[in-house]
Amino acid sequence: MRVLLLISPESPTLAGLAPILATLIARGATVEAGPVASQLRAESIHVTEHADAAELDRAAASLTSSDLLIAPGGAGAPPIAIVAVTRALLAEESGPLIVVDPAAIGDVLSDLTSPRGLGAVRNELRRSAALAIAAYVAPHVRDNESEMPAREVIVLERIRTFGHGENQHQAAAAYRRVHSTEGGVMAARVLQGQEPSLNDLLDLDAGARLVADLPTPSVALIRHTDPIGVATAETALGALTRAIETDAAASSGSTIVLNVPIDRAVAAVIAAGTFESVLAPALADDGAAEVLRARPELSVVIHPTHQGNGLDMFGVNGAVLLQTADTGNIERSQLRVVTDRRPTLDELTDLLFSWRVVRHIRSNAIVVARNAATLGIGAAQVNRRVAVEIALNQAGERARGAVMASDAYFPFAEGIAAAAAAGITAIVQPGGSRRDVAAIEIANRHGIAMVFTGRRHYRR
Repeated sequence: MRVLLLISPESPTLAGLAPILATLIARGATVEAGPVASQLRAESIHVTEHADAAELDRAAASLTSSDLLIAPGGAGAPPIAIVAVTRALLAEESGPLIVVDPAAIGDVLSDLTSPRGLGAVRNELRRSAALAIAAYVAPHVRDNESEMPAREVIVLERIRTFGHGENQHQAAAAYRRVHSTEGGVMAARVLQGQEPSLNDLLDLDAGARLVADLPTPSVALIRHTDPIGVATAETALGALTRAIETDAAASSGSTIVLNVPIDRAVAAVIAAGTFESVLAPALADDGAAEVLRARPELSVVIHPTHQGNGLDMFGVNGAVLLQTADTGNIERSQLRVVTDRRPTLDELTDLLFSWRVVRHIRSNAIVVARNAATLGIGAAQVNRRVAVEIALNQAGERARGAVMASDAYFPFAEGIAAAAAAGITAIVQPGGSRRDVAAIEIANRHGIAMVFTGRRHYRR
């Protein structure tokens, strides 16, 4: 067997290859290499050196099915390795065994003598090689001219396998684009408690996206990817307390997400409650960590502020859907007042807060808020009037003097009439319904200030 090594001298895997190569030589193999030959000789490995790229390429082209090509793949691979691996793949059964992960060579040697036989090993190695080539190509064929390219190369690598999916009978795993350095909440650090499940990660990600849209300090309580309560305050403790007050009963077993470090006072509230997990950029001090350790079953996850980038990707049966991220926050100057009464400064502040929150809630979505805290949330309803009723019922008497946000227009004015009866004083909505005139008339009749954003925020 000839063994050809196409690896850069800077590769961290080089040092671990010496004993493997020594084993292969003991079995009668010959080793060939390029620039790393001198380093291998320093490890007492007998190696034939190919002085330049042309010699290495000729050596790679002459490999047969009984030989072994060790050539790392992926985005950072040397071009000569990519050429050699591609050639070996195209040669199919007459080509050499291909190892694109030098760290896995030891397992490969064990597999060669396993009952599975050489054919199964070869197929697995070829699959890994093909994915390595795709990972190398993907960053070089990006269409930067269009938000939605006609063709897209997406290569995913598995970074974690879950015990189950959304339900116990479902298998699930997490994947990341091979050329991406952003792992999202999958890259978060777990300080205590169990690794988050698939459902936990969905909630953590939803919460991280939400609080990243809000000023600091802000807190969101999440269940099934929808917020139970959200608040912004002068202190993290104040934000947490007010977020819980939205629906204290529903907060039990929920996920807490903050956009500021957890201090001792916040940790005390979390530890005294029945929350399942908490995510924050950091712990403020050792005292906070000590308090949280009183509940060892609580998952404490540390993750920097969410950074939205790239395309959102989700699947339907037989296809993958891509869309640009919904990053549609608006400024005060972009609001269009459509009623006789203009909102007050306090109302405007709450309208902008509730509009930021409502776009993170599954449609149909309604938010009732006051003083930068949610009072009632109606989420994931097929009927917008029902979403209004849920949010208003949850807010109760607190709705008097509060504002309301809707992720899409009101198709019927009865939702606005219900808001007026509950004491809502201002409403923010996209507008755009054929019945906008009736909605504006109802708002004017009850002295409600209403503003249109011209932008909806449907969320699946």
